[in-house]
Amino acid sequence: MADMVSERYALSLYEVAQDEKQEKLYLDQLTEVCAAFDSEPDFLKMLTTPSIAAEDKQKVLKTVFEGRIEPFLLNFLMLVTDKGRIGLIHEMCQAYKEQYYFENGIVEVLAVTAVPMSAALTDKLRGKMEQVTGKKVELKCSVDPSIMGGIVVKVNNEQFDTSLRTRLEELAARLTGTQESR
Repeated sequence: MADMVSERYALSLYEVAQDEKQEKLYLDQLTEVCAAFDSEPDFLKMLTTPSIAAEDKQKVLKTVFEGRIEPFLLNFLMLVTDKGRIGLIHEMCQAYKEQYYFENGIVEVLAVTAVPMSAALTDKLRGKMEQVTGKKVELKCSVDPSIMGGIVVKVNNEQFDTSLRTRLEELAARLTGTQESR
C-alpha cells in the first residue's frame, strides 16, 4: 500500500517537473531533501508527529527549504506533510528517480570491489556496462574488502559476481563435494 501511495505522489510530482522541463532539477533537489532528513532524523520525526500543529510544520519546512528548492517542490513537501505522508518521502524519491531513469534511458549499476577502482578503470567499466545494457549508466562504486579481489556488479535485479571470495567458496565446495545451490 505504501509503495502505491509513494508512487502516485512521485509520479504526480514528475508530471509537474516534466511540464516545467525541470525533471533533473527536481530529482536533484528531492535527493537533497532526503539527504537532509537522513542527516537529521529528528527533523523527519518532527514532521511525522501528529501532536505538532500543521502550521508549525509548514513554518519549519519554509525556514529550512525556502529559497533552496523550487517553490512547487516546497509546496509538495507541505502537502505530503499535511496529508501525513511525509514519512514516505524516501520511497517517493526512489519512485521519482526510477521514473526519471526510465524516461531517460538510464540504468543504475553498483560495482563492489575489494579496493577503490582507478578513474580509468571506472570509466572502462561504465563504457562496458553501457554497451551491455544499451543505456546510459549511473555507476555507483563501493568498497568491500571481504570480497578479497575481483568485482561484484549489480544491475537491476541481476548480480554478476567474479569476486575472489566467491570463487574460493565454489572451489572449497567442489573439493568437499558439498556445493550449495545458489
